Amino acid sequence: MLVYWLPFLAITLTSPLQKKVAQLPVSEAVIIFGTLVREDKVSALLKERLDAGIGIIKAGKAKQIVVSNTPEAAAIMRAYLIENGIQADIIEVDGLADKTPDTCQYEKHSYPNNRKLIFVSQGYHLPRIRYQCSQLGVEASLFPAESIRLIRVSLLSSTTVFTTRVGRYFREAGLTWLSFVGIY
Repeated sequence: MLVYWLPFLAITLTSPLQKKVAQLPVSEAVIIFGTLVREDKVSALLKERLDAGIGIIKAGKAKQIVVSNTPEAAAIMRAYLIENGIQADIIEVDGLADKTPDTCQYEKHSYPNNRKLIFVSQGYHLPRIRYQCSQLGVEASLFPAESIRLIRVSLLSSTTVFTTRVGRYFREAGLTWLSFVGIY
């Protein structure tokens, strides 16, 4: 079992997360990594990411916000940001990201001279993002979008959130292995 977790643990231990917006360096852009969108609705995980990006922009820590996902999902992310007070002219859409490395490739292709960035996703996802993007020479500060509250109105919803998070860690450990061997 340790062998399964080893690459994930290695990149997690070497990927410092900035857990407070105030501690983030001022950057040119914040990149919000996408996740699955069903029925044209922003999921709880995606909402965490988008709300974190809004907080970063409103705190003056970045001038531009990039939404990265499939074309339809990126449009939904953009609409959410606009509905929540972000000016349309500072939103950049990367609508060709089917998987995490696509976002890294978009950034490297669009900005070959590298710009100062902040990556936003959940904490379990950020180490692999950092690893995959650094393989292309794209570096960033890492900000975990976590607004989990274990005390919920109903026990069922907190159990669902906890189960989802645990499942995501297992998934990330597997994807990290695939990244290390060059398959993903």
